[in-house]
Amino acid sequence: MRIAAIANRLDRSHPIALTLWAMLAAFVTYFCMYAFRKPFTVVKYEGLLIGGLDFKVVLLFAQVGGYALSKLIGIKVISELSPRRRAVMILSLIAVSHLALLLYAVVPFLLKPICLFFNGLPLGMVFGCVFAYLEGRRVTEALAAGLCASFIMASGSVKSVGAMLMEYQQVSPFWMPFVTGALFWVPLLLGVWMLEQLPPPGELDISARSPRTPFNGEERGRFFSRYALGICALVLVMVLLTVFRSIRDDYATEIWSGFGVERPEIFAISETWVAVVAVLLSAITVLIPGNYR
Repeated sequence: MRIAAIANRLDRSHPIALTLWAMLAAFVTYFCMYAFRKPFTVVKYEGLLIGGLDFKVVLLFAQVGGYALSKLIGIKVISELSPRRRAVMILSLIAVSHLALLLYAVVPFLLKPICLFFNGLPLGMVFGCVFAYLEGRRVTEALAAGLCASFIMASGSVKSVGAMLMEYQQVSPFWMPFVTGALFWVPLLLGVWMLEQLPPPGELDISARSPRTPFNGEERGRFFSRYALGICALVLVMVLLTVFRSIRDDYATEIWSGFGVERPEIFAISETWVAVVAVLLSAITVLIPGNYR
């Protein structure tokens, strides 16, 4: 998958060109991942219940449960992942997730939440795989800003695609998530291919950020012991922010309906403006040269 001529050309290119290539590659890859995760949330599932619970609530808990478990598994899997296995890992994780969406479309009603659990289970590790291509560079913060923009914009965009498939192509609500994901395989392959062409961090990157190597269990234990307080504080803040954002995001259809807005494209438009502001705020941290500051 890696083409030596392109990788060498990027290695010798101007830092701005390399940064733009890396940012675009990460943006496209992670944007496409959301096509396999979020489209089902655009459906209201009105009147559907499981055990007296709203069907959409059950689906959300099932997928988030798999996604959260995936993050815990990723602590070991992603930290020990070698660079040569990243691309295969990304594509394999998303393929498993897409297969779960196919099952979601065809299995009996009561089994559909189980399919969404297995849909979310592999997807939680995709971010770590993509970010592994970007970390350890002097411009990692700027690259991370572009990566964050992808999931802000993608969530609204893929929901708009799903809504349009149902409204204009009469795709059923249970087949729509699988069909939406199928539309994004070509750009996903392009994004992963672009990531694979990135040269590893150079000497200046390593001197500024330290080398990034696979992290075994003993090394993770020492790292956590040294920075436990800061890590726990960051995790707590991120969990609270993620819960808040997920509730707002997963019920965007209901929120916009409450305002009387029913246009499918509203999700893409609103999230694009959010992404612009978030990226600007995040990217300026690259101007802080000292890691401790």
